[in-house]
Amino acid sequence: MAEQNKTPRTYFYFLFLLIGVLGFFTLLSFTGVQIKIGQLELKDTKIKQFFYPEVLPTAVFADSTLRDDVQSEPDTASQRFLLIGDSMLEFLRIRLNDYCRHNGHTMNTVIWYSSSTLWYGQCDTITHYIKKHEPTYIILVLGANELFIKDIISERQKYVKHILGEMKDLPYIWVGPPNWKDDTGINDLIVRNVGRKRYFPSKDLSYERTKDGAHPTRESAYKWMDSIAKFMYNDALYKVVMEMPDTFTYKVPTTEIIQPKPPGE
Repeated sequence: MAEQNKTPRTYFYFLFLLIGVLGFFTLLSFTGVQIKIGQLELKDTKIKQFFYPEVLPTAVFADSTLRDDVQSEPDTASQRFLLIGDSMLEFLRIRLNDYCRHNGHTMNTVIWYSSSTLWYGQCDTITHYIKKHEPTYIILVLGANELFIKDIISERQKYVKHILGEMKDLPYIWVGPPNWKDDTGINDLIVRNVGRKRYFPSKDLSYERTKDGAHPTRESAYKWMDSIAKFMYNDALYKVVMEMPDTFTYKVPTTEIIQPKPPGE
């Protein structure tokens, strides 16, 4: 009989130990404390997010400049555009150049290959080019290299805030990535921070792709730019005149290139 009673008691001790371990890691997740034992580091298990999913504060939309009902007539003044971002803008710049020629605008282009909000969000690159070119309007094309980042809301929020802080009060739109698959939240992160009238949802369009399966082809990118121009003319928070040209020259505008960071940086 003694041997028979030992088995359920053993199960009870094992269950008690399991609950204790689970409780410890749950508490660790809520406190945010990191523990190191020699070379071993116990990282956050993210259990807290199961009980309290991280949601960006809705107070961000209290700013009237982020509300969807803000309307304005298109600005008829000549604009100095700063087109800046990742490699997705490579063909966009050619089409935008013709829009500038036709509508009396000028433009400067900066491509940082393989870049992301992580890269732009840890430096003063945007501030540097704002000082250099003194734009009146920024077109930011960024996010394609972050479609599949896990926990992107918590991982990238501070970098997005840094980027927006660099642009300050300048009129801008953030052109979202041209998704080739469903993303893990980069588009949601962008629109939550900038509002729908400063965000162009590129993911809603259809594209022909180059051999890498990600970048839109030249002709497809031109149509993409046509849609962006239409948004800037009719729906953006800061509307500007962007009539479609009768003819296109397809000239590549002067562009400043930033090479990708070396691995590990």
